Amino acid sequence: MEKDNYSQQELFEQKKYISDLIEEKSEKKRSSLNIILGSSLVSSGIILSFLFLFGIFDEEEIVLPEPITITETVREKELVMPRVDSTEVVSIAELATKTIVQVQVGTLSEDGEFFSAGGGSGVVITDEGLIMTNHHVIDNSTEVRVIFEDGRLYEATIIGSDKLTDIGLIKINASNLIPIAIGNSDNMLVGDLAVAIGHPLTLGAAPTVTTGVVSALERRLDVGGDTMDSAVTLFGLIQTDAPITRGSSGGALINKNGELIGITTAIATADVGAEGLGFAVPVNLALGIAEDLISDGKILHAFLGILGAQHFETAADGARVFSGVFIQELYGPGGETFAIGKAGALPGDVIKTINGENVKTLDGLITILRTKRAGDQVEIQIMRDSQAITLVFQLDLRPSDV
Repeated sequence: MEKDNYSQQELFEQKKYISDLIEEKSEKKRSSLNIILGSSLVSSGIILSFLFLFGIFDEEEIVLPEPITITETVREKELVMPRVDSTEVVSIAELATKTIVQVQVGTLSEDGEFFSAGGGSGVVITDEGLIMTNHHVIDNSTEVRVIFEDGRLYEATIIGSDKLTDIGLIKINASNLIPIAIGNSDNMLVGDLAVAIGHPLTLGAAPTVTTGVVSALERRLDVGGDTMDSAVTLFGLIQTDAPITRGSSGGALINKNGELIGITTAIATADVGAEGLGFAVPVNLALGIAEDLISDGKILHAFLGILGAQHFETAADGARVFSGVFIQELYGPGGETFAIGKAGALPGDVIKTINGENVKTLDGLITILRTKRAGDQVEIQIMRDSQAITLVFQLDLRPSDV
């Protein structure tokens, strides 16, 4: 009985209500949830610690760019200009063509009719009818005619001419002419604009205008043959690529200011024909010749009295350089001693300067002498056995047979 009572009591004590079971179950769930949450928090903490350890959450330094100022830049457009400005040439031609004439040479028939046998061009240099041309245009001629661009025709008188420089001078009986503006040929540079105006091939009364540049200075050229009485070498010429042809001889070479810088005289030719290079006598030299022709009717060319050769020196790097004119021998017709020989120069001396101007080449020496006249006093420095010697003397007259 007691045993039975115990069992019943035990059963009674273990008996629970449904509400208690539900509460108990809820507590178990809460306990499990708490465990899960706690584990999650622990895991998260560990993960976050590692992330912080490796700098994942370090604040990234933001580098702000430097302020940028936007400025609008306007660039001038670079234009590739043509070599010759045609408007500039038009202005030159409008004035200069009035001063460039056609020169005709020939003979008169028994009844006085003029027959042309050739000719060239000329340039009016004074308002009273003085016209400059080439020696080879008027050489051996007795009858000369001048035609202007508007068709006016004049008889001309030959004042004189010079073979060594190929300059001639004629005059017409006219006044109030328009002379050409005179430039300075010493101021020219290679590459300067060059305008050639002349009467090539006797195409008509109006002259022909061609353009180019000054392509070289101080050129020498052997001329003669069919157009001159004998061969001669011209020195100190202006070279240009402005086209010049037969009939243009004696015309004008003009600079960008419309000024005369040379008298066109010859063209370079080869077996295949013209080389496209023309040559002109510098106006400074031509004017000196014209003045002498007017005052004396002839040119008193200077004579130094040597046979010379090119002298070289050796530069520091071993190169040979032009450095003067070597006097091979004192020279003169009949063995006579002239100018520099009388002043004390000897064979073997080297000419270095004339009147303070450096002499580097034989061509340069002759070019300088073309501007001198017999009787002019010069100061020449020579080198003799490494000793500088200065000679002061007067230049002699160039013999006619030299």
